[in-house]
Formats: sequence, structure tokens, C-alpha cells
Amino acid sequence: MRELNARECETVLVVTVTPRNAGGSLDLVGLRANCEFLIERGIKCIMPMCGTGLVYDVTLAEYEECISTVVDVVSERALVVPGIGPGFGRSIEMGKIAMSVGVSGVMIMPIVGPASVQGAEQGLRRIIEKVNLPVVIYQRRLDIMPIQQIVHLCELDSVVGLKYAVDDIKTFQTIVEKTHSDVAFLCGMAEDPALEYLKAGAVGYSSGMANFVPKTSLTMLNRFKTGDLIGAEEIRILMLPFEDFRGENHARYSGSALHSAMDFAGLAGGSVIPFAEEVADKDLQRLQHILNPILRLEQALVTKRVE
Repeated sequence: MRELNARECETVLVVTVTPRNAGGSLDLVGLRANCEFLIERGIKCIMPMCGTGLVYDVTLAEYEECISTVVDVVSERALVVPGIGPGFGRSIEMGKIAMSVGVSGVMIMPIVGPASVQGAEQGLRRIIEKVNLPVVIYQRRLDIMPIQQIVHLCELDSVVGLKYAVDDIKTFQTIVEKTHSDVAFLCGMAEDPALEYLKAGAVGYSSGMANFVPKTSLTMLNRFKTGDLIGAEEIRILMLPFEDFRGENHARYSGSALHSAMDFAGLAGGSVIPFAEEVADKDLQRLQHILNPILRLEQALVTKRVE
């Protein structure tokens, strides 16, 4: 499998769900089908076992089983960039697993425990050195990863991308301006703010919705890149209600809404694991009502009724 580089990040990076059976075991058959679906619809970078994949709560055995399955089904047709972490030790352990199964690169998940500015930088440098794969850094905390530290880390040869997920576009612009190495800057907050961050220097974005509407997500990015800003905005507006649903009540359904959407779209979503919560029956009908327009657009794009 070819290695990830900055140029390969100039796309929609799909942060995949981890489908599970009713009892909680991994649904590897469904996972394979989901990957085939993404590739058939043009996705070139698949990111299993990240936040959307509930990587924080999986066992290392499940982690290896999931990413090795994705690598096996994808082969050379797309890049596979799993998450590693959170935490220093878990990042090292997952990094070794990722190297052993032949992934294209890894994304270091955000630090969630106690950390300082100097400690975070030293720890990230050690992870990057030990993992020895192309790395995307996931930026969610400016308190322990301020501008100058991020710029320093982006100068490392192994760092090919920065997934920026802080609601602070001015800081993002400053990082872009100060970084002189060949690093791909990515909007890490999906389609909602993606267009503004693309205008500010991002070259692509990560997406959870692209799990079930990949052609729609790609079309939004392609419209932006070809200068069709109105057309790109039309798609963004259509996608907003689903993202709003995910964010309600302190993001109660952030992960499970994607699983339910996958099931509704005829893909493999299945159950979530603790500490995530299933979408309540009383909310499913509203969710499906939100999904219908975007699924119709996806089908129209696939059948080329819409350009």
C-alpha cells in the first residue's frame, strides 16, 4: 500500500464508523461492504478507528482486526490512515499494530489527559519518531498545542497533514501562514465550516457524513475547487440539519446518529459501544426525515442527474 503524502490529503478523508453486530462484536462483513461502497463512489482516503470509529473505547485486538480488514479489502485502491491514541502509550501500541498491517499512515488522536505545552510537543515528537509512518496531527487544543508548537511539529519530515478542529479560523490562518513545510491543512470539523476553512488555506476536509453520502461530500469539495462557490454552498446547507442533529444536547448522538444513518441508507452501521448512546426511538423518525433530502441528492449525483 502506498504511503500518505500531503498531496494525497487534498480530498475528502472519510472518518469511518466501526459497524457492530447486536451483541457488540465487530461486523467485519459489513465493514468490508462499507469500504467497497466508499471506493465505488470515489473515496481515496479511508480513516478507520478514529473518533467517529469510537477508537477510544476499543480493545487493541479489535483495533488490529478492524484496520487489517480495511487494508485487506482496500488493497491499492485507496489510502488507509487509522487513528492512534489517545495517550502516549496507547499511541505507541496502536502505531506498532498499524505498521505491522501495512497502513498508509496514521493520525494521532487528540490528547485528552493531563498535559502541558512542552510535554505535549515532546510526547508527539516521540510518538512520531517511534511509529515511523507518515503522520497527520489532530489539533483540538490550543492550550497545550499553541501556534508555535504546531508550526514546529509540522516541520518534521514525517508530518504530512494537520487536521484542525478548533473553532478559531484566525489561529488556523496564522498556522498556515507560519508553516513553510509541505503540509496539508485540513478542516477537521466536517462539511459545516469546511468552505470557510478551504478559503482560509485548507486543501481538504474530514467527514463523517461521507460514510453514507460520499459522492455528495466529494462534489461539494470539487465545486469549491472549480470556483462554483454557490453550488458548494447549496450542498453545505443541505447537510447542515444532520450535523445539527449530531450536535444537539452536548453531542449526545454524535456517533450513534452516523450508525443510524448508515443503517437507514442500507449500509452497515449497527450498534454503538459504551460510552456512546443509541439514537432513541422517539428521535429516529426525525433523523430519517433529515436524511431523506441528502440521500436523494447522493443518488442523483451517482446517476448523474445532477452535476
